[in-house]
Formats: sequence, structure tokens, C-alpha cells
Amino acid sequence: MHADDERISDAEIMRRAWEARSQADPLYAIDARRRTWEIDDFFSQGPQLVQEIVDPALKILSVNPSGLRVLEIGCGMGRLFEGLSYRFADVWGIDISEGMIDQGRAECPVQATWVVGDGLSLKGVDSGSIDHALSYEVFGHISRPSIIRGYFTEILRVLKPGGTFQAQLRGASDSTRQAIVRRMPRPLRVASAAMLRKMNVLPVQGDIDTWLGCIVSPEDALSMLTAVGFLEVKALSPDFGDVPQDAPPGYWVLGRKPSPSHASEGRGFDSTVQAPNTVAGS
Repeated sequence: MHADDERISDAEIMRRAWEARSQADPLYAIDARRRTWEIDDFFSQGPQLVQEIVDPALKILSVNPSGLRVLEIGCGMGRLFEGLSYRFADVWGIDISEGMIDQGRAECPVQATWVVGDGLSLKGVDSGSIDHALSYEVFGHISRPSIIRGYFTEILRVLKPGGTFQAQLRGASDSTRQAIVRRMPRPLRVASAAMLRKMNVLPVQGDIDTWLGCIVSPEDALSMLTAVGFLEVKALSPDFGDVPQDAPPGYWVLGRKPSPSHASEGRGFDSTVQAPNTVAGS
């Protein structure tokens, strides 16, 4: 099987998995911090999440969101849209699951533009049309680093010159049990997931690798981003501070698309892992 065929297969596996989750228990699939959610409580958490995960990134990137267009990649049911609408003029979201988007259109409390994605690209979003892109709790479920790199390329495409992005990646397993399952050969991982579902230990449907996702180190993520063409790229901890020596399960990467002003100033790439007792490059 050629590489392109494998990527198409991966996309279909992801689509089927997330469609199954959208039908079985979409709220848990989006936020597994609770086993059960009430829909009103689920959406009520959105504005607080935006305050915690978007505002710090905008401050670091020196972005005033007023009047700008934002795109959430892997938007699910649009839980963050209300909080984003308080800051940005135009809210867009893309997700691989048509079921998630259908439920979002019905339940989300604010107006937005919804796009059903293909799992590999940002097709449906015009080039140079987005001011800020974000992805939260999404890339950590993608099974291959090559697909994540493809999304980085697509983010660069859809951003306006000088536009910015933030994305959360997986730097480690969430638990010892997850790390053990992750190290298994794929056939054994699949069998283990089936057994854990029967035991009601694993409540999510779909292919296990689309839940576990792949681990990408902060250093590898920054290398991808600079190779794609981003400027001012940084890797930051979950609370936007220093990244510890042992990468956490989730961490942020931020960056900016070059603009004509960057070229005239002769600015090069700034690839920075914010580490303890380390002065960030400039």
C-alpha cells in the first residue's frame, strides 16, 4: 500500500471512530474528565475554558482578537464557540465527524460557520482567510505524526499573513496503564481495547489508536513547524509556562505565519522550547 493510500485509510478509520463516538456518548468523547455530562453543564464550561486556554496564547502572541476570524480545528459540538464569540468577530469550526457537527448546530448557543473535514486537511476553509487557528484536545488523538505535520501545513495555508495559531499536542501517556497499552503491537492493542470495553473500563467506541493518539516531543513539533514555514514557534506547558524536562501528556505549540513585514525586517525562525532556567531565544 502506498503512503497516500495509508493516509486515506487512516482518515477513514478516524472518521468512523468519531462518528461512532458522536452517536454513543459525544460529551464524554469530547471531555473525558467526567464520565457523564448534562448538555447545559457541558456548554457552560466553554467560556471558562476559553479564558484558560485561549487568552494566555493571545497574550503571548500579542493578538487583539477584536474584529478577527478564528478557526477551531476539531471543534466537536462547538463547546468553545460561545467564549470565542465574546472575543472574535467571526467563529469557524471544522471537525471530521458530521454527527458531532449536526449536534453542535442543534445545541451550540451561538452562531458559527461549521465545516465537515476530511481528517487530513482543512479543505473547505479558504487559503489566507483565518486570523487565528486553535486546536484543543484533538491532535493528541491523531495516530500518526505525519498527519499532524500535514495539518501544520494546512494551518499555514489558511492563515492570513501574520496570522497566528495554537495547538495542543501529546508529549506522554496519561497514565501507566495507557503507556503499557501504547507499547503493545497493534493487534494486541486492538484486542485489549475490546476486552476493556466489555469490562466497562474503556467507555469510548472506535479504533483504539484514534483515542490513544501518537506522542510527539516538543523538539520534534518545533522542527515540523519551522520546516513548514512558521515563525516565532514556541512549545509551552499546559498552563503556558515552562515545559518540564519530561514532557507532560499535553503541551502547547504556538506560532505565526510570515508576513511581508517579516521579510522586510529579515526575521528568521525562532524555535523555542520554554524549559526551566532557559532564556527563550529571540
